[in-house]
Amino acid sequence: MAKMRDSITALLAVLSALTQSALGDSEKQTPVYKNANAPVESRVADLLSKMTIEEKTSQLVQGDLRNWLDVDTFAFNETGLEFNMEYRAGQFYVGVPIPWDKLSNGIKTGQDYLMQKTRLGIPAFAQTEGIHGFLIPNATIFNSPIALACSFNVDLVGKMGKAIAQESRALGVNQIFGPVVDLARELRYGRVEETYGEDGFLAGEMAHAYVKGLQSLNVTAMVKHFVAFGSPEQGVNTAPVHGGERELRTTYLPPFKRAIIDGNAFSIMSAYHSYDGIPAVADKHTLTDILRGEWGYKYFVSSDAGGTDRLCGSFRMCQADPIDSYAVINYALPAGNDVEMGGGSYNFQKIPDMIADGKLSMDVVDEAVSRVLRAKFEAGMFETPFTGVAVKDQAKYIHTPEVVQLARQLDGESIVLLENHNNVLPLKKNAHIAVIGPMAHGFMNVSGYEMH
Repeated sequence: MAKMRDSITALLAVLSALTQSALGDSEKQTPVYKNANAPVESRVADLLSKMTIEEKTSQLVQGDLRNWLDVDTFAFNETGLEFNMEYRAGQFYVGVPIPWDKLSNGIKTGQDYLMQKTRLGIPAFAQTEGIHGFLIPNATIFNSPIALACSFNVDLVGKMGKAIAQESRALGVNQIFGPVVDLARELRYGRVEETYGEDGFLAGEMAHAYVKGLQSLNVTAMVKHFVAFGSPEQGVNTAPVHGGERELRTTYLPPFKRAIIDGNAFSIMSAYHSYDGIPAVADKHTLTDILRGEWGYKYFVSSDAGGTDRLCGSFRMCQADPIDSYAVINYALPAGNDVEMGGGSYNFQKIPDMIADGKLSMDVVDEAVSRVLRAKFEAGMFETPFTGVAVKDQAKYIHTPEVVQLARQLDGESIVLLENHNNVLPLKKNAHIAVIGPMAHGFMNVSGYEMH
């Protein structure tokens, strides 16, 4: 494996050199990685060759908009911005319920800093939820995925994905955590509403349509939760999933392959659980042998929030108090989990220390960083780091009559009448109806995790 990595590194260096020598005189002053006409692999190799270990590490740790924007007072924290972009610059979470202009300005502040005030100018993924609508006040709320599956209308789900992208990119959001491709095979599981149901073929088709629709406007998808997450023991979220290799390959993997490979999804989120006793966040068999080796996937995998800490906590594979960050890194990163999401101990920030101590191979780090950079180049982020529109134009893209009509059509096609006892339908005009639940008092979208 080490010899193979050395060969790949050498080949990338040669590609970078050949590309540079092939450029015209007018372009020679521009680094290869900034040349939109250069091959992506050459751009990756060129940028990687220029990065310090600290800059590489920063690409592998998720930051947060709230590090530089107080979401209560909207005050700007310059020190927090500098900290975030030094240590957690690869991607930052922006899923906070604040006015459109505040979110957009906060994201632009982050991207402008990266492009103008950092040494290499690498844009970040601005990330939020969106499995059935862009997570921001007064955006369009679509039906829950379990209801969308009841429509059996793949084309409409694709249009929904494009609509979510339209609304997201208008505020500068360029990555959505979705679609969910987990199968609802355990009905006690509390997140069934996030799924497209129990059928692998239907889930794969719906997820594929969502990815293609979302990414058609250059908003990148993060397919989740890889893999076999939705059938936990006793229905408890994050609990172990029991199954073997045959069930993995015939039941759980096919819908993911449809979304990830056929859909060309630019990122994947690993899962909290263990499958057949192996934690998903450190499962080399699924993350490397199958995903990269058999499927040829070339982009990156991120952990879920706090998911890496579970290796020492829930799975008891290492010391948890204080957490053994070296152990976490050595379990997750070489297995193929490239990026660490926030919500935990930020173990991946210790990567430079591990390199200095000779406890981690630079080849492993370079491979992970290359996957992140490759996704950014392929998605055109270096050419358009911020996609937001002027504040006065935001309403032209968010919750438009056309998108509302699409949501209404999907709602209508999602309705399933199982039985009509005592001719309840059609309802009498003088009937009284009780609306009960978290949506009863009004419209809301709580991270995509509430029934609609």
